[in-house]
Amino acid sequence: MADSLAVILLAAGSSSRMQGVDKLWSDLDGAPVVAHSLRTLAAFEGLSTLVIVAPGARHDALRGLVDDIGAEVRCVEGGARRQDSVAAGIAAAPDADWYLVHDAARPLVSAELCARLLEAARASGAAIPVLPVVDTVKRVDAEGRVLETLDRATLRAAQTPQAFAGSLLRRAHAEVRGEVTDDASMVEALGAPVATVPGESANLKVTTAGDLQLVRMLLAGSRS
Repeated sequence: MADSLAVILLAAGSSSRMQGVDKLWSDLDGAPVVAHSLRTLAAFEGLSTLVIVAPGARHDALRGLVDDIGAEVRCVEGGARRQDSVAAGIAAAPDADWYLVHDAARPLVSAELCARLLEAARASGAAIPVLPVVDTVKRVDAEGRVLETLDRATLRAAQTPQAFAGSLLRRAHAEVRGEVTDDASMVEALGAPVATVPGESANLKVTTAGDLQLVRMLLAGSRS
């Protein structure tokens, strides 16, 4: 029997930097932002279960965006923190051999990136996409004074999706209690290795209205 794959799509954010506008339901090329990553992941080969973590009021609309896929679709409520929302997604697919965890605010994720991540995760247990840091990065104190300049040659900006062996991600969520910003941090806290693969510059996160405009430009450029 083939290994089972569960995709956990996180669509429960607050959009606090979008001036009250729910970024995931903003229009992007005639469909909500959330629809783009949702449809890409729903069509991914080998998908067993698609778990959408979102407010209950959005569940029917989300199911309507992917009502014709072969995989099982489960909608669950999110939690107070990102890691709580991921834990809710894991609980909805508790026996998956592999997980892909993705932020719905990254609408231009590609199937090719997902495939590369899973290949790397199968070799190491966990894999994330990263991009080189091109700006000079400073570490500052509480008053904003520069403490040091970091070596950007060793720095990478992490993206999602992030891929994990099922047992490893479940263990990380069971054992790690501190605040984290992504699931790879939880796996790192266990002392387990996390591999990296080259990310994609188009796979940017929509956080502000400016980000949304940039994504619109990228979509328009991809069709020209």
